[in-house]
Amino acid sequence: MADTRQTISIASQSGLNDLADHLHRCKRFAFDTEFVSEDTYQPDLGLIQVATSERLVIIDPIAVPDLSPFWEAVTNPDLEVVMHAAGEDLRICHLQTGRLPTRVVDVQVAAGLVGFGYPGSLTSLLAQVLRVTVSGGETRTDWRKRPLSSGQLRYALDDVRYLLELADTIEERLDQLGRRAWAEEEYVELLNTIAARDDAERWRRLPGLGPLNRRSLEMARLLWDWRRLEARRVNRPVRQVMRDDILIAIARKQPTSRTDLEALRDFNRPNLLAHSKAILSLIDQAREVPPDQLPDATERPDDAPGVAMVVNVLTAVLNRGCAQGKVSAGLVGSASDLREMVRWYLGGSSVDQLPSLMQGWRGDVCGKLLLDVLSGNRSLRIVDPASDIPVELDRVAFDSRSNDSA
Repeated sequence: MADTRQTISIASQSGLNDLADHLHRCKRFAFDTEFVSEDTYQPDLGLIQVATSERLVIIDPIAVPDLSPFWEAVTNPDLEVVMHAAGEDLRICHLQTGRLPTRVVDVQVAAGLVGFGYPGSLTSLLAQVLRVTVSGGETRTDWRKRPLSSGQLRYALDDVRYLLELADTIEERLDQLGRRAWAEEEYVELLNTIAARDDAERWRRLPGLGPLNRRSLEMARLLWDWRRLEARRVNRPVRQVMRDDILIAIARKQPTSRTDLEALRDFNRPNLLAHSKAILSLIDQAREVPPDQLPDATERPDDAPGVAMVVNVLTAVLNRGCAQGKVSAGLVGSASDLREMVRWYLGGSSVDQLPSLMQGWRGDVCGKLLLDVLSGNRSLRIVDPASDIPVELDRVAFDSRSNDSA
């Protein structure tokens, strides 16, 4: 059936204001963005695409002076926002407004909960679910350049053209499987993750913190915060202000002079040398922090030699459970989640500190299976190496008589 929706291009404030009124009346819409983020701290918006049941819309954010009416619609709790792989687009919303929507449907997440691969591309989902083929070829476009060709605009609109229908179809499957609540849980977690991207404790995710003492950790924390603020000030990616490995090297060395700084590999670059005074000031500031106010040492799990092999076995168990439950294993958990599960089990299996794979719907899909294998209540058996699901899980029957005769 031909798409009868009106296609509109908006390059004026009045046009955007009219669209915002339309979105509030519709109560539900899909949106996506095209942006360039390689050279800036905050992504440069090139286009915003919107789809409702009546309109397909291209917004030129370079031409429209005030995008706030659109963001007000996105964050209005009375409106439902449908997206695919919403993380980066919603991060732009958060950077622009300090807020996030409360009613989000991410079809990529929802698809993973009904058995499609996660993370799955929109092109793949459209082909599998709606039997629709869309063209690609514009992934390297600089969306800030003008004018944009008709092919580029068509490509951009394809990102939202079918999203509402796709969401409806996948949500029907969610309801058939009784998993709508699972999806809502994942959407909330997605929004929490986006909101936490600039959280004060994100410095804890810096690679290489493990060996640092508490004084060096304070230096790393201060350097991380300074780097973030400096990147925002000059609108450059944080890695262009200072790489992670250089930041950690400074914190480890605890330099006392510019000579100490210059002795570090890769520090002798104009952009870093220009900040020598500020960096040394931060290091001095960290030295003045009382010992009882220093960050706690970073915990470094010391896994036993056999944990890696156990994780490999549990990966097969996880994949088997997900295939049987028609859920994408990529959405359920990763190797690090499995390591967390093994540490929890070896540490006494505290019910007060359940690993992620034992919580919520993940516990129902695979957590109990994983625990059964860890505790020896189930065994793994290869049934057909050529099959998509080559293993089976069997319950272990314990014979008390064998213990008596031993």
